[in-house]
Amino acid sequence: MSTRTKALCATLLALTLSSGCTQGPPPPVPEPTVDTRAVSDIGPYWCDVIPQQAVRIISGLAIPLTEDNWGVPTTHGGCLLRNEYTRFSINWSIRGGNEALDLAQENFGRRRLADLPTDLGKGLIAYTEGEPRTGPYVAFILFRCGNKRPWMGIDFSEVAKGRNVITDLTTLLRIARDRFGEIHRCTPKAS
Repeated sequence: MSTRTKALCATLLALTLSSGCTQGPPPPVPEPTVDTRAVSDIGPYWCDVIPQQAVRIISGLAIPLTEDNWGVPTTHGGCLLRNEYTRFSINWSIRGGNEALDLAQENFGRRRLADLPTDLGKGLIAYTEGEPRTGPYVAFILFRCGNKRPWMGIDFSEVAKGRNVITDLTTLLRIARDRFGEIHRCTPKAS
């Protein structure tokens, strides 16, 4: 018998013997763990007003994100966090607050999860049920800061399973509003 034939016979014998062996069921796939930490105001920040850790906790994203800012720092601006698509965005202005609130109510009012607490400002939290690329988790706030009435709109591509989106986005809006006040040297209050 040639070496090649011996190797083939050994392989066939091993396959025959191993096919008769039974293995137990495969081990269960572990459930992803939910980050149960509270959203808090801990730097460093993205978009000047959003704690990086908060975005990671709320979204569950651990992937690298690129920050892109625009606007005029004294009057309006926006910021995106993205990789292959936008994962988070914030837009703000000190102008047109009532109109922006009306538009948010019109666009997201039927998908509203909650109104904001009255001590925070006027606004809402909504879920549009869209694909992650559309930023389906939306939050909007109109508040006072000195003699101005700024507004902010936030959207997330996703929220980690098991997180309380209303609590998390309410806390995030409170942090963003307070950081806005620090940056613009005014005291934020409900509108």
